Amino acid sequence: MSNIVFHRVTGSKKKDISLDVNDKYVSLHNRREGAMVVNFKGPEDKIMEIYHFFDSLEDMETVPVDIDSTGAVEHYFRGISPINDDTDEGFPIKKFSVTLQLRREFI
Repeated sequence: MSNIVFHRVTGSKKKDISLDVNDKYVSLHNRREGAMVVNFKGPEDKIMEIYHFFDSLEDMETVPVDIDSTGAVEHYFRGISPINDDTDEGFPIKKFSVTLQLRREFI
């Protein structure tokens, strides 16, 4: 079991926020050109907490992502899908996805 930590860097350490998500609620899908789709699914209370974190981000806001304590990699926030209802083994769950773009430094 590992965790994925998403950071919101506001420029003020007092306002910076981190969201620590157990990997059982997350699946990552790499796309071309450095895009990554992050799918979330799980119980309503946990998914709503995650959704509110991402829903408050602005397009192109920097979101460092740390997968299993390997070090944060900077991404840009690109968008969020609506929340959908689903079932998992007969239990109701919620799901949504977020698109992130790898931040590249040009030299």
